[in-house]
Amino acid sequence: MDGGSMLLAVTKEEGVFGEVMEAKKAMTAEQLAELAAIDPKRAKRILANRQSAARSKERKTRYISELERKVQTLQTEATTLSAQLTLYQRDTTGLTAENMELKLRLQTMEQQAQLRDGQKTIPPQLIHLLLLPMPR
Repeated sequence: MDGGSMLLAVTKEEGVFGEVMEAKKAMTAEQLAELAAIDPKRAKRILANRQSAARSKERKTRYISELERKVQTLQTEATTLSAQLTLYQRDTTGLTAENMELKLRLQTMEQQAQLRDGQKTIPPQLIHLLLLPMPR
């Protein structure tokens, strides 16, 4: 049955369809009390379904509240972590600059030490000249 013929079938049986839809609408407490006198099992089932729906709605509300609380907590945590990251990045930049400065100072000190050591070491040619008697 395609959509057009289904619509036609529903239209032809509008009376039956209308009654079914009427029965599906929510009953007031008064109507439910009347139904309880006529069909107690059905009334009991309807009441149980309502209670179940109310419990389900309450669970859903609690679940949504819990999710909203988690979202708030995670947003706060994300803000805190973002601030920490900024501080750590700034610290890293400062430490990198300090490290480069210390490396340059070390290199300079090593060069100075090599120069000092080089001055203490007398090349063999100079030693030979120093050992020669001095002209008078």
